[in-house]
Amino acid sequence: MSELPAPQQRLDELLTSVTAYAPDADVQLISSAYLFAARAHEKQTRKSGEAYLTHPLAVAFLTAELELDVDAIATALLHDTMEDCLVTREELVRSFNPVVAELVDGVTKIGKLHFRSKEEAAAENFRKMLIAMSRDVRVILVKLADRLHNMRTLGAMRRDKRARIAAETMEIFVPLANRLGIQWMRSELEDLCFENLHPEHHAELAAQVAASAPDREAYTKRVVEKLTAALGDAGVEGQVSGRAKHLWSLHRKMVHGHLEYDQVHDLIAFRVIVGDVADCYAVLGHMHGAFKPVAGRIKDYIAMPKPNGYQSLHTTVFGPEGRRIEIQIRTAEMHRIAEQGIAAHWRYKEGHLALKPEDVARMAQLREVLATAQEVADPDEFMEAVKYDLHSEAVYVFTPAGDVREFPEGATVLDFAYAVHTQVGNRCTGAKVDGRMVPLRYQLRSGDTLEVLTSPTQTPRRGWLELVKTGRALRAIRKYVRLQEQETGLRIGTEMLDGELKKWSSSMKALRKEGRLKAWSKAHGFRDLDPLLLQIARGHMPPLKAVKELLPEVDFEPQKKEGEGPFKRIMRAFRKAGSSPIQVQDTEDVLVSFARCCNPLPREPIAGYITRGRGISVHRRSCPQLLALEPERRMAVEWSPEVQGQQHQGEIRVVCVDQPGLLATISNACSEQGINISRAEARGLGDAKAECSLEVGVRNLDELQGLIRRLEGIPGVIRVDRAG
Repeated sequence: MSELPAPQQRLDELLTSVTAYAPDADVQLISSAYLFAARAHEKQTRKSGEAYLTHPLAVAFLTAELELDVDAIATALLHDTMEDCLVTREELVRSFNPVVAELVDGVTKIGKLHFRSKEEAAAENFRKMLIAMSRDVRVILVKLADRLHNMRTLGAMRRDKRARIAAETMEIFVPLANRLGIQWMRSELEDLCFENLHPEHHAELAAQVAASAPDREAYTKRVVEKLTAALGDAGVEGQVSGRAKHLWSLHRKMVHGHLEYDQVHDLIAFRVIVGDVADCYAVLGHMHGAFKPVAGRIKDYIAMPKPNGYQSLHTTVFGPEGRRIEIQIRTAEMHRIAEQGIAAHWRYKEGHLALKPEDVARMAQLREVLATAQEVADPDEFMEAVKYDLHSEAVYVFTPAGDVREFPEGATVLDFAYAVHTQVGNRCTGAKVDGRMVPLRYQLRSGDTLEVLTSPTQTPRRGWLELVKTGRALRAIRKYVRLQEQETGLRIGTEMLDGELKKWSSSMKALRKEGRLKAWSKAHGFRDLDPLLLQIARGHMPPLKAVKELLPEVDFEPQKKEGEGPFKRIMRAFRKAGSSPIQVQDTEDVLVSFARCCNPLPREPIAGYITRGRGISVHRRSCPQLLALEPERRMAVEWSPEVQGQQHQGEIRVVCVDQPGLLATISNACSEQGINISRAEARGLGDAKAECSLEVGVRNLDELQGLIRRLEGIPGVIRVDRAG
């Protein structure tokens, strides 16, 4: 019998995998999707040179690993046909069914719209995916599988592109996998991101882990035998296993604890799987009888599950040879949910996936992200809020009624207040934590019980944006502040227009009686006068131009050059001599300054903000201060080609051990990189730590990041961050 072609063999393996968990599945749909994708991608190859079809096949295998239904697996096979092969949604409906067409459309990027930047395009594509996910969670599961295979095969890409994709994955897709409880996928994505973002650190740690493997395996075997004996003493049947922690988890532990590899004691996590919940608690007691527990390292996620459904008992004990070991105790069902997350709750009905109502409720943990996708129009603000909402580290606090609420690490009393209700947040003056008064900026800690304090005279202010970490709070504060600023703008616009009218013997009161103001608004396409008054207040429309339109019978002296629009007249006021490092769309040689709040550098995304009287202030696109300003005054700018080679000021903060000579070592490292330090300040932080703030001259972002990596490698340096 002749051997089947490799792709056909892979298809047969896929169908076998699906029928193993869904015997009544309509595998013909999967076969049809495979043939359709094979024809659509026939002449396409990946960067590696492989046939493109290998990618959708791999994604389909990953969706089968999640035990998804035939519609989702067909979607995995077809997920790039609309984007890369110009297949239409109508074709997919005709060839398959409306559900598959909807899912494929949900994971397809927006291709026909014009965006100001790659960042805006990424934000809008992610928004589209989230909105599609709100209709069908399978969209995000297919997208996670797609991203995982792309991360596995990043080697063919340029290093800068690998780093960009890895950064996006770490910011968005890793926390999404965590929110959905799919831990095996989260762990692999984290390690792949680590490898591509910090290849030197990854290679060094991987070599250390490999070198210690024989000792670790022997130790694991001894501990498994002792834990199994402890199970026998407890009269409980169960399974014990041990595994090394994945590389990113180790790296993070070393960074946060300021440890070298040989100082990390709990390199291995041991797992005990038992029959029921009663056995879990019985085993915990016996483990503490057999091994001395580490104080404060017991976590009960069975009594208080994580919002993604995770349940387990965690304890850290002193094992053989005095080494610390972490033990996780759970039932088989808890283990299945811990690995598969929301995908562990699928049930099948006529070969298709369905979810129980109580399992659909688990999606509530993503409600803030979905609300942000639908309510926040500005792409930069949307991505900022989403990153807050998806933050993978969390704290768990209690309401006075005993309900548990989850917040991102660093969230404050204000975040809690806005989570209760928008009006509670707007009126919040502080809180009582376990009966103790705390201010608005108090950062929540797991186990806190909060009672919000309010006052009818309290109102939000712009400074609150610096205190909050949740998308809900950001949205509510910005909405209130902008409404207040709009009211101020209307007052200022009215004063400016009325003042200019009086110079020409007229007034708004007189023009309103004559109906001119209403007609003027309609001529500009507005139902009322407010948008035009705001344009005047924000500098988008000079008052004299407005008066000329309102009083066409008046003989004005020429005030502008022929053909010059209002925007160019504003910019002409800010013109300066010499070439600018920034290119501004539709104008030349404007006065440009760099915002000190974020110190943007060449090769990173930037945006301009039209100031009142000081030209254009250039910020990093992700700058929190820029995102808090009026979006109407933002504008697209980009770096000029002439900027290459010019020196720019960057600022970094180095947290290090407070020891003699370390500042000199840091200074020498800068010199070795050819980087000049223009300002240096140091201060003690207590606990034998110090912080050094350095202002350095660099040519671009890559040079600054290279310096940061160099300083991170100095013994005694704990953390290096870019300021701003």
